[in-house]
Amino acid sequence: MSARSPLVDVIVPVYNGEEYLPRCVESLLAQSFDRFVVTLADDGSTDGTGALCDKYAAQDSRVRVLHQNNAGPSAARNRAVERSEAQYVAFVDADDRVSENYLFDLYGAAEHWSADMAVSRLCREYPQADGGVRQIYAPTMERMCLERERALAEACYERVFGCFACGRLVKREIAAAWPFPEGRIFEDSFAIWRQFMASEFVAYVPEAVYFYWQRPESLQHRAFEPRHLDLLDAAEDMMGMFRKEEMPPAVLAAGAYKVCRAAYVTAYHAADLPYEQYRPVYDRARALLEQYRRGLDGKALDGKDRARFRLVRCGARVFYGVVRMRKK
Repeated sequence: MSARSPLVDVIVPVYNGEEYLPRCVESLLAQSFDRFVVTLADDGSTDGTGALCDKYAAQDSRVRVLHQNNAGPSAARNRAVERSEAQYVAFVDADDRVSENYLFDLYGAAEHWSADMAVSRLCREYPQADGGVRQIYAPTMERMCLERERALAEACYERVFGCFACGRLVKREIAAAWPFPEGRIFEDSFAIWRQFMASEFVAYVPEAVYFYWQRPESLQHRAFEPRHLDLLDAAEDMMGMFRKEEMPPAVLAAGAYKVCRAAYVTAYHAADLPYEQYRPVYDRARALLEQYRRGLDGKALDGKDRARFRLVRCGARVFYGVVRMRKK
């Protein structure tokens, strides 16, 4: 790596995003940190996105473009990581934006603590009917360096930071070793905990803020379909690895929470379906929650967690009725 080669490669997978891509790219090009490139991974867009990516690359030498046939965001991220030569990679979704000092803060923390990964505070942005934006910031904690086990537990509880592709800086070789599964949804839930496991130290930076845009048409807001069961597959995969690697009790308890939370979320989402289609999804989610709930750390649960998990255990008819009433 030369003296002036990029230290960070910001990878932005994008598909048919010409409407919202500019706010993302402009926030990246406005960074106070200067040793970075932006890789726009165009996933076979059919609108003007590909041309827009090429335009940015022609205007700014820090922007690189990777065009591929449509294969999904996992494939786009993976191809970009394979081609990267930077020390670290960061993933930013094409409809999100970051603060001006985002890369400066994350890179500085990773280098200061010789960390394999640095994670940022997240802010969810919700578009409002009047054209405004409602912002909800994640809870925070002091700036610190966490050892692997503490970072894994925090990521599973998803209160300060989580197992998300975005909002992080990670060493390129770790991202390359644990790529995103192609052909699956909820790809973060399959890959990111593995990247945490591969990181001896993880830096947390409260100053660096990632703004996560909540679009109504996003995956979690779409009607339930069979592939949404990938969330349960990912949770079971994670716990299998935790047990195989004999992770300490605190990590196993946090993993049990993530499994139970995935079971609740899946059953809740599936309640949009007619009862006959919903019932087998509920049965699988309920069985998974029953399998892992005894491994929970009661002190780590809040009142909402307890209520949600109890509701799942009330039975298919009760859960279905309550959820459908709430959704009205």
